[in-house]
Amino acid sequence: MEISRQSFKFGSRGYDNQAVRDYSSMDRTGGMEMTEQEKVIQVYQDVLDGKRSRFPNYFFVGERGKKYLAYITRYLIEDYLGIPLEEIPRCVSAEILWHYRLRPPAMTHGWNFIQVIQNAYPGIFEPWAFKQVSNGYWQREEGQQRALDAIRYVIEEKCRIPHKEIPLRITNHFFKQHGLRGVFNRLGQSPYYIIDMIYPGQFKAWEFHTVPMNFWRDPDHVKQAMDWLLFEKSGFSSYHEAVKKLTLRYFFQYRCTGLLQRAFDGKLQKVKEWILEQQTWI
Repeated sequence: MEISRQSFKFGSRGYDNQAVRDYSSMDRTGGMEMTEQEKVIQVYQDVLDGKRSRFPNYFFVGERGKKYLAYITRYLIEDYLGIPLEEIPRCVSAEILWHYRLRPPAMTHGWNFIQVIQNAYPGIFEPWAFKQVSNGYWQREEGQQRALDAIRYVIEEKCRIPHKEIPLRITNHFFKQHGLRGVFNRLGQSPYYIIDMIYPGQFKAWEFHTVPMNFWRDPDHVKQAMDWLLFEKSGFSSYHEAVKKLTLRYFFQYRCTGLLQRAFDGKLQKVKEWILEQQTWI
């Protein structure tokens, strides 16, 4: 596949703003360091231009080799391809880095493409912010924990969502918006189930915009939601009081219209019939 240096279009997501500002303010143009950097970049440019068939032997070995790899990674991304820092997670992939001859130095250290980028930009990007992660990154128990940690980070640190607003703001769109669509798919595509893994028992399924598939077909779920609505939220003291005073307003006020529609076909009479059935069991 041909990769063009002019094929990048830029928006914004997936990076640490403060870290980018810190990185941008670093002095990368001074004294002996710059001279060494220029020499390393010239070697890389010769490889890209075909003047060299490969990098010199042992060029990327050890800590010095990691520093050299950081030089040429930043040069490739920022200068050669012209990708802004904030667009790196969206625009850079393994395919691009390997196309521009960074696979051999990466293999020297046993790194995947994200580790190459983290070597060049320490502390700036999280792996999950990229469109592509390394094979197996989200798999097994440790992969699932990485996924949950990533979601918690976006909720608490990046978006700073107040705890009580989580059910209102964590939707299918939230995961797509923050580059977590792959995580969302792997964890079952249910905002409620995912949030319940991060904050166990702290929210009810019906507080979210959508409930898990077939949720309202389970009579136990219907009873849990109705008891929550009638006694915890509406403040009725008994089913007897509820059947007399309950109106549709309560379903709208406490965002239980899904319960009303799915379990009772939107009809208050069916709700009251259900309440009367509960009384017979008391």
